[in-house]
Amino acid sequence: MLDDIIRNIRTKLPIQNPLHSFVHNNILQMFEHKEFHEALHEAGILYRASPYWPLSRYLDKFKEQKIVESDLKWAIHHYLGLYKAIPSLNLMGISEAEYYYRLMFSELTFNDDEPNANLSNNPLWQACLEKMSGEELTLSRSTVNLRGKGYWEKYHNESYSISLHPLIIRLVSSFLDQGQGFWPNPFKSKGLWDFFVYDTLETRGFANGWENNLAPKVRCHIGRTPLEVIEQELKNKNVPQSLWEDYLLEILFDLKGWAGMVNKLEVEPWQATVKAPEISLLDYIAMILIFESAMDEYHAQAHSLELSSILGREDRSILSSFELSLALYQITTSFKLEETWFKDIEIKRLLRIIDEIDCSENRDKIRLWHEAFEHHFHRQALEAVSGHRGDNKTSHKNEKLAQIFFCIDDREESMRRYVEEIDQDIETFGVVGFFGIDMKYSTIKHQRLIPQCPPVIIPSRIVREVSTDEEEFKKWNTLRGINNLKLYYHSRTLFRGFLTTLFLGLLSLIPMFVQVFFPERSMQLGKKLLSLIRPEPTTDLQLERRGENEGYTKSEMASIVHNIISMCGNQSSMSDLVVIMGHGSSSNNNPFRQAYGCGACGGNAGIPNTRAFVKMANDSLVRKELNSQGLFISEKTFFISALHDTCTDEIYFYNESEIPLSLRESFDRLKKTLLQASKLNAFERCQRFSTFTSNSPEDAIHHVRDRAFDLAQPRPEYGHSSNALAIVAPRKLSKGLFLNRRSFLLSYDWKTDPTGEVLKKVVLGGIPVAVNINMDYYFSAVDNDNFGCGSKLPLNLTSLLGVMTGPQSDLRIGLARQMVEIHEPIRNLTIIEAPLENVRRLFDGHPRLRNILYNHWMKLAVKDPITLRWWSFIIADFEEIALVGPELERYESSLDLIKSSSVVDFAEVGA
Repeated sequence: MLDDIIRNIRTKLPIQNPLHSFVHNNILQMFEHKEFHEALHEAGILYRASPYWPLSRYLDKFKEQKIVESDLKWAIHHYLGLYKAIPSLNLMGISEAEYYYRLMFSELTFNDDEPNANLSNNPLWQACLEKMSGEELTLSRSTVNLRGKGYWEKYHNESYSISLHPLIIRLVSSFLDQGQGFWPNPFKSKGLWDFFVYDTLETRGFANGWENNLAPKVRCHIGRTPLEVIEQELKNKNVPQSLWEDYLLEILFDLKGWAGMVNKLEVEPWQATVKAPEISLLDYIAMILIFESAMDEYHAQAHSLELSSILGREDRSILSSFELSLALYQITTSFKLEETWFKDIEIKRLLRIIDEIDCSENRDKIRLWHEAFEHHFHRQALEAVSGHRGDNKTSHKNEKLAQIFFCIDDREESMRRYVEEIDQDIETFGVVGFFGIDMKYSTIKHQRLIPQCPPVIIPSRIVREVSTDEEEFKKWNTLRGINNLKLYYHSRTLFRGFLTTLFLGLLSLIPMFVQVFFPERSMQLGKKLLSLIRPEPTTDLQLERRGENEGYTKSEMASIVHNIISMCGNQSSMSDLVVIMGHGSSSNNNPFRQAYGCGACGGNAGIPNTRAFVKMANDSLVRKELNSQGLFISEKTFFISALHDTCTDEIYFYNESEIPLSLRESFDRLKKTLLQASKLNAFERCQRFSTFTSNSPEDAIHHVRDRAFDLAQPRPEYGHSSNALAIVAPRKLSKGLFLNRRSFLLSYDWKTDPTGEVLKKVVLGGIPVAVNINMDYYFSAVDNDNFGCGSKLPLNLTSLLGVMTGPQSDLRIGLARQMVEIHEPIRNLTIIEAPLENVRRLFDGHPRLRNILYNHWMKLAVKDPITLRWWSFIIADFEEIALVGPELERYESSLDLIKSSSVVDFAEVGA
């Protein structure tokens, strides 16, 4: 039985990846089999978090007209399809829709700790007092406390976070340490339980207070396995077997981040930064049960209390006669009922109504406001896309100057828009940024294999970066290794450490001064100096098939290239220049660097993938294979590997020297366009930064680069903040439409895909990634302290695995406050242009897509290009929707819109 419980517990712990492999996940992905609101209710209890904004934020949006009356009515209608109103509603004499509407604007304070009431209607108040005289009600949301934690903290001022948690954190962090400490842990191969037993019995001789109880508790369990220890401790506490899972989850979620990391390194040891120790969740649970048991027994003895009276006590929420009278009064006024409605209703039924409304207010009210808020934005988005008249400045030339394959990333929406506005002879596409290359990759600097594909894909191949000059590489690598090793050891010895620190400390004053006051300049100087002292060798990728799991065959390479190009419906119109544009993000002093990278590349930069794809596409043998697969690429066509740094807005090219002379002029024009687009993109981004006051794109590009290299900058960029959409369609559906960097853009042409097979590849490759990113930002935004990471400023790296707040805390999960402070928590709306039946078949036939759609973790709308009708998935099926919205504002260019200071999410630009 306990084995089954532990298995269930694992599925509910946070998904806690080490920082080096940090990538956006729906942190509540284990709840996706449940309806969204129900899942959030359960998770909110576990995480001790609020899964929605505070009510005041939604009311502010109502005042700002970001929620209007029609949104409220839609939310209520939608909600009634999922949930029913209170069972006793018939006694109140109003409809379900009226009940929910009035609940949204109700001001019920009878269940507050300090009820504040306006009792201006004295006759009604007197009638309520008379009706509830001498009555009492225990609310059904009363809870049973199986632990002593709340009692000791409330009545004896004993804080677990001060007395107990630091000891657990020090033990676990030192045991999991990946090399931050100088001396290795000798117990890494023995297990956490042995480490804990040794620490308790051998080093606690001078313990005092509750820690004196630890050694005797441990001795009682000598000879037992951790599983037996857990079972015995649960029996000692008289926890009913039916509640064992709830009890263990509650104690694990005291330090949910550390529990999640322990589970991660046991289940997926390869995720460790260096090497995972021999650790198991059973060891961890047994250890914290011993800690808590020692604490309970100490306080029971100190205060002469019976533990049986503390463990299992019920925390009751009781309404007195006065509070019940207040409840009746407020229900009557808030729901606009007749003043005599309760006169002939018996007391038991009235008490049931009060209890039901108390539950409904805490459950339904905030859900309705959130549904209304999301609906307003989603409706605007659908009306903008459906009413968009398209781009009228498209070049009419048969041949394009260049085609650029961008990642689907929402940050590239603005970059694509500017490129197209500047030069109509450039065509852009959006594909998943790992470009179909499911590889583990190692660089010449780091031999560790790093997955360069989405977390949902298991890499099938290994690709290595190698030097083109072996002798040059050996000299470079030896010099680098010797210098790093000497610096490491010298800085950790007594005398040499003192001298090294003194000398290097004085030497670093000048570069530190430059870095603090001139961040961009310091980075430029640093790169130049490093290239002079230790220039990096020229490298290539080992793509050829070399073993069972290393490299690809020519046929496999051709399939990868064919898949990416065919996804965009671009099989017969390749330009002479084709740019494969990955993306990454440069920032300094940033533990969340992976979160700014490419989610489709496992949080890493997409450089290896673009280099690999371009090498495949430029290979003459691969092109012969492509011809046999029905895709002809002209000999003149040349693929270019490039990277867009989304933080500095710089563009890097990796095979520029190989571009044929015949294409140099076209390439120079392309580079000029990208440079101008980068400046305009930086200027648009800078409107979100309060520190930027200029009206010049030239100043903007320097400002974003200063932010990227500033040691003290907690907001190098805002990442995916504001993401809320994904559009799967030909570019013409959104080209010329300002989307305010809120949409993932996936290229797909239904005309070339009658069976829907390409649609399946596009959606499976991109939409789960988009939903994961969206949910990560959602939860970190609604309750940053409990679902997220809190402020970046006091964070400290621990064990080379994660971050803590201050010197010791729980291992933080989610995103930092500075990453989500401008984010609005809105579920992803995916808009697909494809035949409805193809979309329906795809989502019904894939387990995760079906889960997130039918359980409403995402929204889905479909434009059927055959019938030209719009469909939206509402509750359990698609319903046709009519979209007639106001005409969008029009601007000559995106720059004109930005300079106008208009706060809009959607507009026509370049029209």
